[in-house]
Amino acid sequence: MSSSSFQLSLDLAKDHFKIGDLDRAEFHLRSSLELEESEEAYFYLGLVQNALGSWSDALVSYYKAVSLNHEYGNPCNEIGVLLLRMGNDKEAVYWLKKSIRCERNDAPHISYFNLATLYKLWNRPERSLQYLHKALSLKKDFLEANELWREIKADEEAPSN
Repeated sequence: MSSSSFQLSLDLAKDHFKIGDLDRAEFHLRSSLELEESEEAYFYLGLVQNALGSWSDALVSYYKAVSLNHEYGNPCNEIGVLLLRMGNDKEAVYWLKKSIRCERNDAPHISYFNLATLYKLWNRPERSLQYLHKALSLKKDFLEANELWREIKADEEAPSN
């Protein structure tokens, strides 16, 4: 099989994922992976598995993506988010910070936001604001980051009893 068949399957999978057709997305991702191992295919497979609630399968796919390309930040961010959901906060911080350091990261502002959220949960508003500042410096119109910034600032200004 050719590289063009692999790319066609991967592109079809992404299109199906974007419209929420997870079954077809998974089919095309698995088809593409039969043709060629790819960090991007494993990353999207992880996204599909995560959306279907299969967190442990998603983690395996994300780890495979990172093993193929250690400088791919997107799966590192997703690993961090899943570990956070699973209650493994400290390991989540490692992966979120790794995501930021990676050469290839389509949305580093998301990783900064996720770190800010984690530090807010840990009642570390000053650290949270530092990461929010970095997120907003990359994407000024980042709605969720702006909302979290305002929430933390309002908490700081509220009188304590």
